[in-house]
Amino acid sequence: MLRSIQQGFSNLAKANPLKNGFRFENQNLTWTFGEFETHSSAFAYGLIEQGWKQGDKILFLLGRSNTSEAAAAFVGAAKAGVTVIPFRSNNQNEIENTIGVINPKGIVFSPNQLIGETKFIEVLKNLVPETSQTQSGQILKSSKFSNLKWLIHTGFYSYPGTYKFRESLVYASRNFNRLSLPSNTGPITAVLKNGQLQNYSYQDLVKLSEKVSGSQHVIISGDPQTVTNFSIVIGGLERGYNTVFTGGDNLNKVQKILQYYGNYSLVVDDSVLGEHQKLDVSNLQNLFTTGDVNKAQDIFQKQAIQL
Repeated sequence: MLRSIQQGFSNLAKANPLKNGFRFENQNLTWTFGEFETHSSAFAYGLIEQGWKQGDKILFLLGRSNTSEAAAAFVGAAKAGVTVIPFRSNNQNEIENTIGVINPKGIVFSPNQLIGETKFIEVLKNLVPETSQTQSGQILKSSKFSNLKWLIHTGFYSYPGTYKFRESLVYASRNFNRLSLPSNTGPITAVLKNGQLQNYSYQDLVKLSEKVSGSQHVIISGDPQTVTNFSIVIGGLERGYNTVFTGGDNLNKVQKILQYYGNYSLVVDDSVLGEHQKLDVSNLQNLFTTGDVNKAQDIFQKQAIQL
C-alpha cells in the first residue's frame, strides 16, 4: 500500500505520463496522467505560496459542471497536506453554520451556482461583508469567520476579496522550484456528520475505490465533489484506469456520452436518478450508485451495487 498521494501519483505519472487518465466530458477536456500531475501540483504549490499549512481545512462549494477544477483542486490540496471538505446545500443558513463549524482557511466555490434563486457570490458577500473592502487577491479578514483567509472562485470575472482559481495555480519549474510539498499521511478529505468531521486518509480512499476497479473506464455522472467520487480519482491514480466525469445530471446527455465508451463502470447518484425512464445502455460492465439502488436498476436495466 502506498503511504501518500504524492508517492502514488508520482509513480504512476512517471510510468505512464502520456496515458489518458482523466476525461471531463462537459468541458471537452482530456488530461494524461502527466498533465493531471502538473495541474494538480500547480494548485498545491499555489496553496503553499499563499501560506497554507499541513492540517488546514478547505471547503469545496463547487457547481456540478466544475469537474476538472474539483478533481485537480482535491488532489492538489491533498498534496499540500490540506484537508478537503466537500459540501452542498441550497440553504443559506446551513451554509453559514457549516462554515462556522468547520472553520476553514479557505473556500473554493462557483460564483454563479444558485442557492435557491441567489447566486453564491451574492450569498458570500452577505456572509462575509469584508469582501467589499478587500482587493481581489488580498488576504481576507473576516470578523465572523476568524480563520477564513482565502476565497477562490472558478468564474471569469474578478470579485472583491476573492482570488480566481486559475490565478491560484503556480506551475513551478522542476529545475528552479523553491516550493516543497509535505509528506502527508493524515486525512485528505472529510465530511461533516452530526456536527463532527469524519476524516478519510489516502489509504481509506484507496480501499473505498476497490469496488469499482476492473474496468478500463470509470465514468462518474452526478456530483463531482463527493468523498465517493474523490475515492474513484484516487483509485485511478493507484490502478491506472481512465476516470471520466460527465458533468451532467440529464439522463439523455449521459446516454449520449456512454455510447463512446467500451468496458466501463458507471457511478451515478440521486441527481441522475431523478428522471424516470429506461435506458438501453451497451458496454456497461458494472453499475454503481450512491443513491437508490432499485431506481438505478430500473433505469439502466442492470444490477446495481451500492457504494
